[in-house]
Amino acid sequence: MEPLQPDTYLPDPLRAVRVIVFDLDDTLYPEHRYVLSGFRAVSAFLQDQGIAGQDVSPAMWSLFVAGQRGSVFNRVLEDCGIAPAKDLIDTLIDVYRSHRPDIELYPDARAVLDYFHLRRPLALLTDGYVQTQTAKIAALSIARYFDAVMLTDELGRSCWKPSPAGFERIMLTLGGTPDGYVYIADNPLKDFAAPRRLGWHTVWVHRPEGVYSGASAPDGSFEPSVTVEDLYQAARLIDAGFISH
Repeated sequence: MEPLQPDTYLPDPLRAVRVIVFDLDDTLYPEHRYVLSGFRAVSAFLQDQGIAGQDVSPAMWSLFVAGQRGSVFNRVLEDCGIAPAKDLIDTLIDVYRSHRPDIELYPDARAVLDYFHLRRPLALLTDGYVQTQTAKIAALSIARYFDAVMLTDELGRSCWKPSPAGFERIMLTLGGTPDGYVYIADNPLKDFAAPRRLGWHTVWVHRPEGVYSGASAPDGSFEPSVTVEDLYQAARLIDAGFISH
């Protein structure tokens, strides 16, 4: 990816960016791939244990797509004629969260990480259970790109976004002033309020297939500074010749 020349459409807030902080799910890889991977792992477990006689991952996916996301395992067990006992559901949740996911980076994510990781300090800040997010990072082989990785669950559930705690911890680690930071993420319902309050810049990667592609910010404090279609566009805005190294 070649650096761009300064352009009149470049939003002023991105001209001072020094540190680029990325979200993970639906920003660097497609989250639906993780869900499918988890359902396949759960289905394999059910078959290995003799609980289900066939692959039930398609049924799980159909329920998920239909919006029944908190009761997928219960419904599938019931449809198989199996009582959804709490200990079994807890086991399936653990299988889902702890499996090694079959996921890949978006092509634009790989290119942008390759381009920037020797040019700017990079960080990763993501919600989600530590075990789950750690497995995703390992499967994607991306830890090497980042000068800081912030799994907000390590600070406690109350520190998940929109809490500012994770963002503050990254600033303590990497230093500098708030206007030198940008957070690139996918969810306007929670991702941008805290960094905006801290004085960061924010970029919404609005991917059509993303889980939150149809979401909108609940109020002005949750609005991103800039909305882009992909990480290529975000990178070109950041790297348009105004960035201090």
